Amino acid sequence: MTGRAGTVAGALAALAAVVVLDLALAARSWSVPVEAVLDEPAHLLTAWLLLTAAGVRSRQVVAWALAGAVLIDLDHLPIYAGFAVTAGGGRPVSHSVTAVLVLLVAAGVWRAQRTRLAALALGVVLHLVRDLGSGPGVPVLWPWLSDSLRVPYAVGLAVLVAAVAVVAVRAWRDGAGTTASPGRTTPGSPPHRQAG
Repeated sequence: MTGRAGTVAGALAALAAVVVLDLALAARSWSVPVEAVLDEPAHLLTAWLLLTAAGVRSRQVVAWALAGAVLIDLDHLPIYAGFAVTAGGGRPVSHSVTAVLVLLVAAGVWRAQRTRLAALALGVVLHLVRDLGSGPGVPVLWPWLSDSLRVPYAVGLAVLVAAVAVVAVRAWRDGAGTTASPGRTTPGSPPHRQAG
């Protein structure tokens, strides 16, 4: 399997895995540890799929964005310890654009860690994209607005299907000129010279 075909297969597998994990999450009420075991891989796969569709190729950016896509859920720990850190009983208030802005400001101030912090912020955004279509929604605009925003699960699924389509089109487009027949030119290739 070529690199392009492997990427498309990976994108399809990620989409299928997210759907299976979501079906398992929806099947019943799980304990917190089991829910985390089902939800965090879905966050990783969602983030990877969206990063791949966006054409992000920097290993450092991908690694830190994937870390940000799951580490933000550490903000649930105070809830389990009994602290009121939610907006209206939903997800923690740090599941908001405020967390993203804090990371971006830190990236602007701490130049030596700029790429890592900006990639963490990207990961948080990708985490919130998934959370918008699940559970109680996300207090995206906290502290300005404490209401949680939620979209139907089908919208989130459509975003992932669109991401797979983008990956497939990009793979097809990038490979379109690699198997041209002799004597034919393809976009971006020099004209073929005939011997003689």
